[in-house]
Amino acid sequence: MDLETLQTFLLISKNNSFTKTSEDMFCTQAAVSMRIKRLEKYLDCNLFSRKSKKAELTKAGHLFLPYAQQISNTFVNAKEHLLQAKLMEQSEISIASSNTPGTYMLPNILFLFRQKYPYITVVNNVQYTKNVINGVLNKTYPIGIISQPYFSDTEHILCEPILEDPLVVVVNNNHPWTNKKRIFIRELKDEVFLISNPNTSLVSYLEKVGDFKFVSNNLCVVGSIEAIKQSIYDNLGISVISESAVKQELKLGLLSKIHIIDDIRLMRHIYYIKPKDETLPLSTELFLKFAKEFMISKGKEEVR
Repeated sequence: MDLETLQTFLLISKNNSFTKTSEDMFCTQAAVSMRIKRLEKYLDCNLFSRKSKKAELTKAGHLFLPYAQQISNTFVNAKEHLLQAKLMEQSEISIASSNTPGTYMLPNILFLFRQKYPYITVVNNVQYTKNVINGVLNKTYPIGIISQPYFSDTEHILCEPILEDPLVVVVNNNHPWTNKKRIFIRELKDEVFLISNPNTSLVSYLEKVGDFKFVSNNLCVVGSIEAIKQSIYDNLGISVISESAVKQELKLGLLSKIHIIDDIRLMRHIYYIKPKDETLPLSTELFLKFAKEFMISKGKEEVR
């Protein structure tokens, strides 16, 4: 008798179905049936009635159910305690992140992660994307979380997308575009366009998807996303920003979102990066798994 067999028994008792259980456990129905037959042989009794289409517990099955649950819980708790003991040896993680995920996505993840694993401290270093990539390459940081990357060194660095990052055109509430609400993407080039830093990949991305070139004199570097939002609020220019970074301002009506007429979806990705030749410490692997699952689930919620 093993844990997988016990968990199969518990799931069937919950689903009342061998078929549904095989789907949930990503195995064949034959494998599920074999596990239950093996368990019944070990216990020398029938656990499920075979008289109806539903998998219903027999009297013996009902008697065995709380013991199976207790054994499963004990094993899970023991595994969690062993994991905690290992993690306490690696109590601090230092990661790097670019401005958008580091400022508007990671704080919530860090808070929830700390609630679940209070003995692990995650230090988040928010930097320009280029610096995050360099920090991971020279192994200053074990992992980085960045917006759309712009590097070619795929030989030494692993890069995996974990979340879509929708972009929006944002203007001051008194800007002429607020009256028509929609523009062609090429109209961006005729406005004072605010960017966070001179090396941002946003400019080349917009030029590529929109098939136009910005007038260099119209590009205005203001230093950060927060500075961009304040500049738009002061009616000093317009910009294209991650929707996650401007969600509050749009909700409160402090700034206006302008839609694109062209059949173009403005979107980048959030990526995690790590050196290809590095094995991550257990605590870092745990945080990365937690962050990826959180971002993926958040992305699915926003799609709904």
